[in-house]
Amino acid sequence: MVYLKAILVSLVSVSFLFHTHSANAAPPQSELNQYLSEIGWTNQELQDYLAYYEIPLDEFDTIEDLKMIMGTPINSENFQELLTRYQLTEQELNALMDHFGDSVKDYKFIEDLDATVDFYVNHDEYMAEVENGLEDLGITEEETERFFNYLAQVEENNKNNLDQMETLDTRIEKFFDVEDPSQLSEEEINELVQILEESIALYEVKVTFSMNNKEITLTELLKMKEAPNNLYISVFSTAGELLIDFTLPAEFFETADVIDQGEDMIHVGELSDEYVDHMHDEKYKNAEKELK
Repeated sequence: MVYLKAILVSLVSVSFLFHTHSANAAPPQSELNQYLSEIGWTNQELQDYLAYYEIPLDEFDTIEDLKMIMGTPINSENFQELLTRYQLTEQELNALMDHFGDSVKDYKFIEDLDATVDFYVNHDEYMAEVENGLEDLGITEEETERFFNYLAQVEENNKNNLDQMETLDTRIEKFFDVEDPSQLSEEEINELVQILEESIALYEVKVTFSMNNKEITLTELLKMKEAPNNLYISVFSTAGELLIDFTLPAEFFETADVIDQGEDMIHVGELSDEYVDHMHDEKYKNAEKELK
């Protein structure tokens, strides 16, 4: 998980926060070059860092304004202070980061790392529960982490998408006690398909189902009278990257455990959404503190 997801988007007023007086202002190039040299970045890396969140460099009048938002580069002292604050050893921190498919080396600024660690510490157990649920489907921890990271990027690009997952989670609850999906009414089948397809659309993924190398629809799957023995499911990003693939055992379909596991996948989306919101909130709070 790269550092790019760890800075602000949800700023109420850029001009207020940055004390911007000119739409075409920018820090002097000489000062900017010196700053980039200090943090070991190229100008392109800085542009990418800001452009990802649609924050033009010319929103900053001075290099001090830019530094205020970027944060404090990680060094041995503030890194040790972070470990002490969270009562973690470096090895424990690396393990925690790895549990979410993340790495300390992907962070440049201590504020970003601090906000991330704060979230991970408070959601590590929950993430483990979700992973254990999905593991029953043959979805590995690595795949869950990759899915989490992909959804975090989806949330960055489309702020409102994953906020709707909680509603979908509530709507799917009434299907948890269904023993045989094939006994659902046509109306119930359509509702369940709609919920799952809405989730898929919000995740910005493509999901394919196949049996004996033949692709089938979600509706066809739920209407089957007999449980499939060889159902293969693949989840791709919009760019075509394979995120998750697994074979669904017949017993999952027979007991409708697939619905429970579907809820776990929704939880991954909710967790990603919450993470991104947390990171933005923390960055915004840090910016406000600097302005006082």
